[in-house]
Amino acid sequence: MSQRRTIRRILLSILALIIVVAMTGGAALLVALNRPLPNHSGEHLIPEADGLIEVMRDANGIPHIYGTTDEDLFRAQGYVHAQDRFFEMDYRRHMTGGRLSELVGDAEAARQADVVIRSMGWRRLAEQEWDLISDESRDFYTAYAEGVNAYIADRGPSELALEYQVLSLSMPVKDIEPWTGIDSLAWLKAMAWDLKNNLDEETARVVAYDSLRDSARVEELFPAFSTTSHTPIVPSEVESNLTPREDYPRGESRPIPTAPSPAPEDAEDSVDAEAEASAEIGSAVLSAQAALDAMPIVLGRGSGIGSNSFVIGGEHTESGMPILANDPHLTISYPSVWYQVALHCVEITDDCTYDASGFSFAGMPGLIIGRNADLAWGLTNLGGDVTDFVIERNTGETTYERDGEDVEYEIWTETFNVAGADSFEAEVRQSVHGPVISDLLLMDERTAGLPGVPGEFSVALEWTALKPGLTGDAIFAINRAANAEDVAEAAAIFAVPAQNIVFATVDGEYGYQAPGHFPIRPEISEADGDLEAAQIPENLGADGRWPRPGWDSAYDWQGYYAPEDMPAFTNPDEGFIVAANQQVTASDLGPFLGSYSDGGYRSEAIRQAIQERIDSGSKMSLADAERLMLLDQSPFGQELGELFATVPTDDERIRQAQDIVSDWLDRGAHTGVDEPGAAIMASVYAHLLDQTLGERISQFDAVNTTDYLIFFTGLEESSPWWDNGVSEPKESRDEALLNALHAMDRDLSAQMGEDMESWRWGDVHVETPTHSVLGGEDIPGIVRSHFNGDPLSVPGGSAIPNAMHFSPAVGEGDGLVDYEVTAGPSMRMAVDMAGLDEAIWIISSGSSGHPRSGRVDDQFEMWASGQSLPWVFTRERVEERSQSMMTIRSEPSTEDRPRTFRHR
Repeated sequence: MSQRRTIRRILLSILALIIVVAMTGGAALLVALNRPLPNHSGEHLIPEADGLIEVMRDANGIPHIYGTTDEDLFRAQGYVHAQDRFFEMDYRRHMTGGRLSELVGDAEAARQADVVIRSMGWRRLAEQEWDLISDESRDFYTAYAEGVNAYIADRGPSELALEYQVLSLSMPVKDIEPWTGIDSLAWLKAMAWDLKNNLDEETARVVAYDSLRDSARVEELFPAFSTTSHTPIVPSEVESNLTPREDYPRGESRPIPTAPSPAPEDAEDSVDAEAEASAEIGSAVLSAQAALDAMPIVLGRGSGIGSNSFVIGGEHTESGMPILANDPHLTISYPSVWYQVALHCVEITDDCTYDASGFSFAGMPGLIIGRNADLAWGLTNLGGDVTDFVIERNTGETTYERDGEDVEYEIWTETFNVAGADSFEAEVRQSVHGPVISDLLLMDERTAGLPGVPGEFSVALEWTALKPGLTGDAIFAINRAANAEDVAEAAAIFAVPAQNIVFATVDGEYGYQAPGHFPIRPEISEADGDLEAAQIPENLGADGRWPRPGWDSAYDWQGYYAPEDMPAFTNPDEGFIVAANQQVTASDLGPFLGSYSDGGYRSEAIRQAIQERIDSGSKMSLADAERLMLLDQSPFGQELGELFATVPTDDERIRQAQDIVSDWLDRGAHTGVDEPGAAIMASVYAHLLDQTLGERISQFDAVNTTDYLIFFTGLEESSPWWDNGVSEPKESRDEALLNALHAMDRDLSAQMGEDMESWRWGDVHVETPTHSVLGGEDIPGIVRSHFNGDPLSVPGGSAIPNAMHFSPAVGEGDGLVDYEVTAGPSMRMAVDMAGLDEAIWIISSGSSGHPRSGRVDDQFEMWASGQSLPWVFTRERVEERSQSMMTIRSEPSTEDRPRTFRHR
């Protein structure tokens, strides 16, 4: 059954329901719609509870949990997660197990995602990691599962979430399975998947080579990070643990674990066969990327995925203590990927060690980002390179070459169940490097044809997250860290995703630590590791910029860098640290972590703003830190605006647009919602990309808009890149700029009318909270409107601290750009270490995932306008703000029960 037929069934079922409701009245429907809303007060039971647990919620429904054992805190966390977000949890569980089709039915996107995820074996990896993590961690995950199961045990699907009621109208909905600790561990793989950026850039190189046929020209499109104009996270002049790059690896490298496989008994026998068909590497790589693009977007994907984080030393703050801030840039999911929660031991003992508050993922115990009584920490994506496409040279139907020898692929068949339809099967293959992903979808006919490719080949994916690790332990370690040494110990086992850690303590210390498993790569070509040098066609190297040959083990990863080799520093003399996805170190220092990083415009804007305050002698406050995350000066305007504003033209409308841009530039090139100049600049840059690189490169995708901004900024007026490479005569720079301006005029006039003076950036640049399953355009409007939120205008844009990213892709048919936000600050937080209650936080939706709840989006408007909520920590302040009290015991108490409160 096709996805269209599934949607038609849903629509017809809903129409039938509407008729029934119209005939019988809406009272029964209202009861059904409200049934999943949880009770946030009164007494609740978790049979395994060690003692009394109290849960106080504030006006926004944020729970503060108090217990006498660590396990009880996690039991209660599982319970409240299930109360507020169970469908989100169950969706993630099905996704990470390659079982989405069991939940959402016969949708092609779900089928593709299931095959890809099952091929990568996320669930198998979680099962292997379950045996590797510590006994204590297993106890914590088990306790969390006990809390989840205590809530769902006596509730059917319709009592847990409205989504199940809608899905049941068109397909069978199974009983809810009990939650397990492995369900939680598997989520770490999804988290890592969306936060690996380099694979998209590797694909973009292959796509560009297909059209340009020149690796040196391709490398021009991906300029190396410039440490002369933008400062890396670890400035060269600060005291750190770095030494010259040629010293690395310094410590004893960590071995690369073997990825798990089922090794089924019915694996197919080897069949020798001559390679008869000729193929090209680009075809397989593009097909592999198409398969990977079928994956559900959970945290986000593309150049908008990043974060800001910074710490300002106490010598520059009003309180005299460090201030730490963080705002991860992810997909603005609905409900938010974040769930705010506090975990407090009533008394710190050997059995109860937690006193922490922050941001969690529904489905995971503990906190991902937050603070405890001693230390606050923030995370940003480190970038680097932890994924490779590996070309396997096939020597038979089931074999591939490895150092001159034939090696058998591991081959097995996976069976996929589909709600309301027949099951299906798919063959899965795995090489020594990882799962074969090139044959998961039909081969792309538009091949890229890189040099040196065998006639018969497959593409495998090697990724650090497909090797078992101990990130499941690291979360609990960093939650209880008190100083730099504790952070370093947690970072040593924080395998994936690779994140920058910034931290500050109540003792006034602050610092930076790079964690993660980063492969040590061999130097095969002269350009390996030198990002300013292009790889030559005869040898595309082993540094991760291009797919590498799997048949020669000399190109293999040599292990992981030792923890002591990873960059770290504390209390720099300049008085602050900024980690905003820019390159970690200067190119001649520290370990080679890969080619991918942000271009550094966001980090430099924050650094300059902090330095200006320091130079002025003005001390900074918590409110100042919050404002730094909202900086909105457009680097596109600063770098290219003057070119567009001054290109000669006789066209009156274009001159009017130039006047608006000139005035906008004079006022600082800010991207507020009322700025027509911000809209013009965003549009004209998108059309410049489309009419130059988009014309030259088949299947061009602006994966990293910052890369291309740096590229265009560096072009000379006479550069041939201004020409589209297609039409005659060749275009000059001025002609390219004018063509983009005219396309901008057609685009924005179609979307906002012809009166340029009335254009507003916020009229096209909006965020619409969209449900992951029932919010898409294919879903009937009556359903979509119930599960989605209302759109709001938002300021900001790409490559700035207030990073409300949008895709610059131009529609093929209408020539329009969709400026709606695709990724942005999923939350914001700032903590002044001078006091436990001196902090602010906000997420992009609300604590609840129930569309009938008033708390599903009660933080959205504040988030969109740059406001925040007080983030209290001490029990006194928590009680002052409390709106409801819920108690949890192992069995009913004999005391009079308090009045219950059903949350709305």
